[in-house]
Amino acid sequence: MKQYLYLLLLIITLTITGKGSIYANEIEQELAQRLQAAQVSGDDSAFYDAHQTMLDYQMRHQAWDKYYRVWMTRVIYDVNNKHFHRAFTQIHRLTDDVRQRHQEKYLYISNMCLGFFFSGRNQPEMGETYFRRALKGVDAEKEPVSVFNCYLSLSQVLSFKRPVEAMACLDSLPKQMLENPIYDSGVLGYRCIIASRLGDRPAFNRYFARYDSIRHNNPAGFNAANLQQVMVCHYLMLNDYKQALAWCDSVSVPQIANELRLDIYEKMGDWQRAFHAAELKDSLEQNDNREVLEEYLMEVTHDIDLLTAEQEKAELRRKQLMSLGLMAAVIIALLIAVLIYRYFKNLKLKEQFLQLQEARRSTEAGQAIRRAFVTAIQNKLQSPINVLLNYARIFNDPEFRLKPEERSKRYNDIVAAAHSIESLMDPVLDSFALGDSGITEEEKRICQDALRSPLVTLIGSAEVIIDADGQIPHDEYMKMREEVGRNAYLVATSTRKLLLFSLYGDNMPVAKNYEIGLNEMVRTILNSYDLHFRTKPKTIEFMTDVADEVTIRTNTLLQELMNCLLDNVVKYAVGNSLTLSCHAEANGTYSIAVSNEGMPISVENVERIFVPFVRLSPDEHSLGVGLPLARSLAVSMGYTLTIDTTYSQGARFVVSGL
Repeated sequence: MKQYLYLLLLIITLTITGKGSIYANEIEQELAQRLQAAQVSGDDSAFYDAHQTMLDYQMRHQAWDKYYRVWMTRVIYDVNNKHFHRAFTQIHRLTDDVRQRHQEKYLYISNMCLGFFFSGRNQPEMGETYFRRALKGVDAEKEPVSVFNCYLSLSQVLSFKRPVEAMACLDSLPKQMLENPIYDSGVLGYRCIIASRLGDRPAFNRYFARYDSIRHNNPAGFNAANLQQVMVCHYLMLNDYKQALAWCDSVSVPQIANELRLDIYEKMGDWQRAFHAAELKDSLEQNDNREVLEEYLMEVTHDIDLLTAEQEKAELRRKQLMSLGLMAAVIIALLIAVLIYRYFKNLKLKEQFLQLQEARRSTEAGQAIRRAFVTAIQNKLQSPINVLLNYARIFNDPEFRLKPEERSKRYNDIVAAAHSIESLMDPVLDSFALGDSGITEEEKRICQDALRSPLVTLIGSAEVIIDADGQIPHDEYMKMREEVGRNAYLVATSTRKLLLFSLYGDNMPVAKNYEIGLNEMVRTILNSYDLHFRTKPKTIEFMTDVADEVTIRTNTLLQELMNCLLDNVVKYAVGNSLTLSCHAEANGTYSIAVSNEGMPISVENVERIFVPFVRLSPDEHSLGVGLPLARSLAVSMGYTLTIDTTYSQGARFVVSGL
């Protein structure tokens, strides 16, 4: 329910600065429209300037009710944009202003602001406490707008865990406020969202009918704050997943769009895409938390510097300095604790690896420890690998545009991910020494060459872009971006293959616990793979002589196997045509074949290409584990992977025994 906060705050803001607002004369309307436009734009400088202008106007006219409501929009804006330190400071200033002017009847606005603050920080219980305090302090007869906002806000925080009570709060809204279609449509939209979460189809249909009627019959009075969310709920009720996903695409906030897609995928039963959406959700939340912490630290540090320079001033400022210093100390302590935790965690990881070496020499149980170690590294690298893959995919799209001011942050993410992979490269390679076949120093050098070369290039290119601070000419920047994307993909996929080969290169059996249609699975693999080689003008034709209703029992590792084969045929294809096909065999099993147009593999190299770390050409700098990994995965799942030696137009790999 956290995703509703941004939508609900927009509804509340409309009651303060938007259509149907409390402002009557032309000057006020013009200032309110300017404030709303700046708020929607997200430009901090423009918003704060417009906000101060409006505050000054209301203060000159001593319109204290409007004055404090306008001040509340500043808190709402800062919460929406995750400027929590600024929001908290504004709440204190507002409260002090109310008391200094002896306008204690407006203290309910301070409580509302605190409710917004804690709701924005995903603390709904605290938000509920302050919204209820605000309700007790507001005069319901004189302040229907404030009562409306209080109940609407209280409904939002209750909807986190108590949607039935949230709906009851909406029933308590002042009826006269709902006579305005702006407020009515906004509340109806929110009712639809809560009814959808409750699974109450009759209630949803009833609210949606009124909501849709305002939308079509009175567009000028329609509040579109929750439109995309409501339409997704509507089409989910109809089980029209295609339209629901289409409405997700129109949502401008990535976190909200992704959570909506996650709900859709779960209802569809598309667990694979639901899993990816959940991973993306975690990644976005981690990025949000990191950005909030970074901004918080910068603002606290800035405040401390200002207060230090003004130590000779009033006692109040010294108290503020002590307060901010304490907050900074707590955060520094937390950061130190995190660093200590990571240090000891790395020591523990190293100790586990040393134990792995000793156990492998003495007993077969060491193999299990080695697998646990590699799995730990794989978990640690999953996030940076995903970061590089995501950036590689979007950078390969020439239509994707990245603002110059965004480049530093995005490329810092790439550099951080690359350094994470680089820091764990040697432990991954060393883990091979404890496997069944081990790894020689020459093979280790081959792996380091294949991984470090693109890593160094990737880090160097990204740091050049960061240092240039958006000053690189567009054509040159696009070439560098293409190089970053290419190397990011190469590093991510090579690291993933190396980890998988370390885990499954011993050909140990894996359970086949996943049942799916053969054609459906291959189409899914093909559809998800096409992003990987968009820079190459290749086409992959899918052919099958297997009926769509045929299902197989397999393991999700089959997708990794097919990706390895696709990488190989795409890399060495001379022609533009590649083929992926499914076949029914005479013995009752099925097979999948992948082929390209190019030079056929010589007889002496037919088996050699499946040997780990082998390069057929001295000029080649590949890792050399793609095909060995594919064969190991095939053996682990009880399949066979061979080269069709009768195929002479290029290379043709066949996975049989499905």
